[in-house]
Amino acid sequence: MGSETMLMLFRIVVGTAVIAFFGAWAVRRIGFLWGLVTKAARPHPVRDIRTAFKANLRMALTNIFGNRKLLRWTVPGIAHFWVMWAFFVLQTTVLEAIGELYVGPTFQLPLLGSIGLFGITLYDVLGFFQDTFGLLSLTGIAIFAAIRIAQDPRSKGRSSRFAGSNLNQGWWVLSAEVLVVWTLWVAHGIRFAEGHAPTEAAFVSRQFGEVFAGMDTLTLEWIGAVNLVLHMAIVLGFLVFTLHSKHLHILTIAFQELTRDPTKDKALGGLETDLIDMEAMDEDTILGVGQVEHFTFDRYLDFMTCTECGRCQTQCPAWNTGKPLSPKMLIMDLRDHMYAKGPFMLGKVDEAEAGDVISIPLVGDEPRAPAVIDYDVLWSCTTCGACVEECPVDIQHVDTIVDMRRYKAMMESSFPQEAGVMLRNVENAGDPWGVGQSKREEWTKKLDFDIPVLQPGSDAGGQYEYIFWTGCAGAVDDRSVKITQATAQLLHDAGVNFAILGNNETCTGDPARRLGMEYLFQMLAQMNVELLKSVGADKTKIVAWCPHCFNTIKNEYPDFDGHFEVLHHSEVLSKLIDEGRLVATNAIEKRVTYHDPCYLGRHNEVYSTPRQVVNAVPGLQPTEMTRCRSNGFCCGAGGARMWMEETIGKRVNMERVDEALELDPQLISTACPYCTTMLTDGIAQKVQEGSLEDGQVEVLDISEVLQRGRMLPLAAQGVAGTAGGNGNGSSVPSPSGEPAGQA
Repeated sequence: MGSETMLMLFRIVVGTAVIAFFGAWAVRRIGFLWGLVTKAARPHPVRDIRTAFKANLRMALTNIFGNRKLLRWTVPGIAHFWVMWAFFVLQTTVLEAIGELYVGPTFQLPLLGSIGLFGITLYDVLGFFQDTFGLLSLTGIAIFAAIRIAQDPRSKGRSSRFAGSNLNQGWWVLSAEVLVVWTLWVAHGIRFAEGHAPTEAAFVSRQFGEVFAGMDTLTLEWIGAVNLVLHMAIVLGFLVFTLHSKHLHILTIAFQELTRDPTKDKALGGLETDLIDMEAMDEDTILGVGQVEHFTFDRYLDFMTCTECGRCQTQCPAWNTGKPLSPKMLIMDLRDHMYAKGPFMLGKVDEAEAGDVISIPLVGDEPRAPAVIDYDVLWSCTTCGACVEECPVDIQHVDTIVDMRRYKAMMESSFPQEAGVMLRNVENAGDPWGVGQSKREEWTKKLDFDIPVLQPGSDAGGQYEYIFWTGCAGAVDDRSVKITQATAQLLHDAGVNFAILGNNETCTGDPARRLGMEYLFQMLAQMNVELLKSVGADKTKIVAWCPHCFNTIKNEYPDFDGHFEVLHHSEVLSKLIDEGRLVATNAIEKRVTYHDPCYLGRHNEVYSTPRQVVNAVPGLQPTEMTRCRSNGFCCGAGGARMWMEETIGKRVNMERVDEALELDPQLISTACPYCTTMLTDGIAQKVQEGSLEDGQVEVLDISEVLQRGRMLPLAAQGVAGTAGGNGNGSSVPSPSGEPAGQA
């Protein structure tokens, strides 16, 4: 047998064996993953895949090929952009390798060498881009390696965004990518040395060719054949590795993006609704998610698509204050459990063979009890959405957490005990404090004008420019009542014709829903939608100053046929300022910083109008905290955390207050009753500790800041400014000059 024949047989036989071995392995794994998504996970209750695919196409193209969210972090974003596009471009080299495997070293991709313009062929363009993106890929890999070294959890601990990630997998990915590019250049270099190169434009490959120049033909062909088989083994081995690792996102991201909820531009705002029909329930009905197979198919895609990059972790208020919740590790734990339980779910093994994986609870009933997700992990979440906002592959961490909370709350009645008081109050009194609906109009008594109260069935809403939804806090919480009064006064001063629901208003259900008590929320939602329709709210606009009420009515009530135009009070006040209907003339010479409420900012992307309201007051010196706007830091009250004790790590509100105090402000403004309370409590604690003087820093809603700018200076009224109170009667200057707690 001649040398050339042996060489050809080596290429074909060994190359084919490599392709068959890794190909069969990959097909087997793909079958397992496909089975999980199509058979194990229940279908989504409301989502039509075909409709979603069409609606999401443009967004998917932007996110995937444009790296829209990745590029928010400039350096790693650019590095990923280079590596990703190198991956696409270098797929052409796989076609070249397969052709050379079976045809020989002279193989070229058809037509590319004969089509061109101005003496430049398509192969010239392809060769140039192959080598250019090969270099960019190696540059990106070097950047990734440097980031991983700088962020090594062994030295950085919890502050590393890679804490909890599969570190070795990351290094294997980078190593494999280097080897793919290197063997590609060797293969092309040998082509140059043999005189078979299809283009001179491959400038790096040409340099490799000079290294091999002068070798005899047979030696070159053997080096080329061995390198070719090695190249195919690395590429296909990398494929198998991808299917078993965090790198799977390169194959699942398209499906994940194209099947997301087409009604939302981002995976925030309203939670997904699975309508509960009590009459149709039986003993087999499951509410929420109590086992991994209860998740819908899109959650399975979320689990498979997680890249373990840790961006979510760096922004999570729970993780940043020493709590056990890491959004990244929660998704990783669910993914690993899904894979472990997969053979049983697909019927490939029975209960005996599956072992403990089918008996371990998804969420523990008490801290540190054996479970996939620890009890404290589930209940540490504030649903602020920072994880979702940062995630480059649009994983819906918040919806996943609330799905599990629903099961614990409704099926097992397992949730923090102190939150039970809130639920009873909401159900029995219509507000989390248990004050009762009969008290909801008392805040109007301190005003020197009357506000019309709409009655159910009146259908009179269309006669008014706005219906002012005061919310539970705004109607019954002493501190928040002052903000409601300030907002109402401003609307009145601007000549706005508005009405309220008064004692007819009840809780929107937001705290119950975020806790997981979905059935109570749906009862309240249906009742409120019926009420709003009966007063003609669909014929006018609703203005709410609580972002949680705003988000619920705007984004969640449409699931209950409640389609209303809802505005936040910052949007209305900003509009009135622009129209010249509200003018602030009293200069307030103070430094002020604004805190973005999560449910106003991240969840609804209202960032500018609150700042415009504050900036309308002359004399104020606004400055931004490091974490602001889309990467703002939570106050710690969302996700029903307002009614749960915070006993692990640092209090979230204290972390935010410390960040604000770094700017040495005299005013902290915000636009949410929860945020006002939490920040005020934080300032009060600082005063108690002696690190602040009483009255050194105030926490005010934007409406109070604007009202101050429309009043005589406080000194002229004989009222001294004091630090914000805690909602229990502490002295807080109101827009009318009276202390809070005396309404």
